[in-house]
Amino acid sequence: MGLTAIYRQRSYRPIWIDALGPTPAAHLLAARLAKARDDGLDPADYGAAAIRRDLRRARTPAELARLELALSAAYARYAFDLTEPPATAALVATDAEVSRPRMTPAAELAAATRAPSLTGHLQGLTPDNPIYAGLRAALAAHRAGRARDAAPDAYEQALTLNLARARALPADADGRFVLVDAGSAQLWLYEDGRVAASMPVAVGTTHDPTPLMAGMIRYAAYHPYWYVPPDLTRQTYAPIALSHGPAALTALGLEVLSDWTDQAVVVDPSSVDWQAVADGRTTARLRQRPGPDNMMGQVKLMLPNGLGVYLHDTPDHGVFDKAARNFSHGCVRLADARALARRLGAPPPADDPGGAEERVDLPRPTPVYIAYFTALPDHGRIVFARDVYGRDGPLLAALEARRQGGAVQLAVR
Repeated sequence: MGLTAIYRQRSYRPIWIDALGPTPAAHLLAARLAKARDDGLDPADYGAAAIRRDLRRARTPAELARLELALSAAYARYAFDLTEPPATAALVATDAEVSRPRMTPAAELAAATRAPSLTGHLQGLTPDNPIYAGLRAALAAHRAGRARDAAPDAYEQALTLNLARARALPADADGRFVLVDAGSAQLWLYEDGRVAASMPVAVGTTHDPTPLMAGMIRYAAYHPYWYVPPDLTRQTYAPIALSHGPAALTALGLEVLSDWTDQAVVVDPSSVDWQAVADGRTTARLRQRPGPDNMMGQVKLMLPNGLGVYLHDTPDHGVFDKAARNFSHGCVRLADARALARRLGAPPPADDPGGAEERVDLPRPTPVYIAYFTALPDHGRIVFARDVYGRDGPLLAALEARRQGGAVQLAVR
């Protein structure tokens, strides 16, 4: 849908102009466009200076009509830039409860026209999650000490990139949610806009990075099985079976399953053609039995998804003493998984013998956002992280491409 179609649906009634001229919403929009740099955006992209000039000068029906269209085009692009992250920073929603529709500039304008109050809608545009708010405050403080039209320096560019990433988080995050930052390998539990708990984590390697995703933690699995990723079975465990015999897998606490369904049963490892598995001509499904050496540790927090990613304990807690913690196969290893499970309302069962896997549902499922930042607010300052996945460059290019291709259609084509 183009902007012309939106006006057609309104019987061509203006959005920003009434019988007395530009409305309060028009003036509010102009003021917001002039201060777009507060959010890492460029007022020139929206014609802010021309709009402010025409608000003072437009008098004739033709001048007011041009101003009306300019305001609509500017709003559509500004609202889109302010609320939608580029695809390179978007989170894959793996649960309907955290999904968000992908908007277009025209859809942003259409939504504004349906709002009970256009001025109220404008005032609520800026994302209000604590990460975005902290980055935005840091940018405002930095710009306050620089010339108004000074070109962005490296610090400002870093804040701009990470503001774009923060737009993938919920706009109004005032409840409970978990944030995992794969950039700094840290986790925070937020409650009512404040950090209630935090811990170091370990995340994916540069070859197997932890994906950007949003899900819902729905239950904890105590004494869990570890289901071995197929590539690890091929690269690591098939060669062990070939070198030392299939019984070596049993000695490692591994079981071979008959298939990939929920009804799979344990089969004899000697029944598998391990050479074919090692060659990639077939696959074998392995799992590790619960126990002190299980790769999942004693508990994993499950956010059902098709990516095979979850938050879990580990038998090797020495990894959290390392500065660089990028060595998992994509999942998130927790420094204190049991504490987080308890905090979310899923303590271990009363009869916790350390035997078979046992599921404990959370009384209230908790959103989890697995994101990637290279700058984050921390108690009034900005903490920078190394760009371990090399994502800053592609994101910068995506933002520049959006600027170059940001023209909004004024007609349906």
